Amino acid sequence: MNNENAFLIAKFGKKEHLEQLQKGDIFFNAIQTYRDDGTDYRGDAMEGRIPIDPTKIEIYDEAGNDIFEKIPRPDSIVESFADDENLMMFCAAVIEMEVTDHVKENIWTFKEEFKEAVQDFGDYVLLLDSAELLNRIEKARDFNGQRIGKSSGRILYRDMTDFENMNEYRVAGNWLDRYFVKGLTYRNQNEWRVIIAGEQGMLKANCGTGILLHTYPFQGSQLMKTTDFLNGKISVGD
Repeated sequence: MNNENAFLIAKFGKKEHLEQLQKGDIFFNAIQTYRDDGTDYRGDAMEGRIPIDPTKIEIYDEAGNDIFEKIPRPDSIVESFADDENLMMFCAAVIEMEVTDHVKENIWTFKEEFKEAVQDFGDYVLLLDSAELLNRIEKARDFNGQRIGKSSGRILYRDMTDFENMNEYRVAGNWLDRYFVKGLTYRNQNEWRVIIAGEQGMLKANCGTGILLHTYPFQGSQLMKTTDFLNGKISVGD
C-alpha cells in the first residue's frame, strides 16, 4: 500500500490499554481474532479473503463429469491464503473532514453514522499522529531476532457481491492487497491499518492472541473519553 500516512488517527479501546499504547507499547492483534469475533462492528469473517462468483466455478471428476450436476452448487466461495491466521494488524479510524458535518462557519461535528460505527469499540479514545506511529514501528525493527516488515494504508470498501470489478484487490500488486479491503457494511469506520510480519514469515504471538511491540512514549497524543470526543466540535481557524 502507499506511504501517504500523515494524518490524525483515533484508537478506541479500554483506558488501561490505551495508556499502555500512549507509553509506546503497540499491540497488534491476529487477523483470526477478527474473523472469529461475533460482533457486527469488529468481527468480519471475510478479513483477507476474496469472494469468488460461485456460478463460475467448475469442478470435474476423473471421468470428466461435472460434479455440480450431482450435488448443489455452493452459495458462496472465497479465496484465501493458508496459514495466515497469525498475520498481525493494528487498526484505527482516520479523523478527517469526510467524517464530519459542517454545522456553521468554521465549526464541524462528527457525522452520526461515524459515531455509531465507532462508539462500541471502547469507552476511551487515544488520538495519535499516524506518521509518529509508523516511525515507532520502523525503529522497532527487530522482534525476537527477526526483522519486522510493515505495510500500512486506508481500507478500501466494496460490494462483496460484485464479482466484475475486483480492482480493490490489485492496488499495490502484492499479496497484502486483500488485507486492506472490507465490505460496505464497515465503510463508516473510516479505517486505516498497519500489518506487520517477520522476514521469516508470520510472527508468533507474545501477548495473548497478538504481539506487544515495545517502543517508546508518543510525543503527540491525547487520551479522552469516547463520548467527550465524539460529541465535541472541530473548529478550523481562518
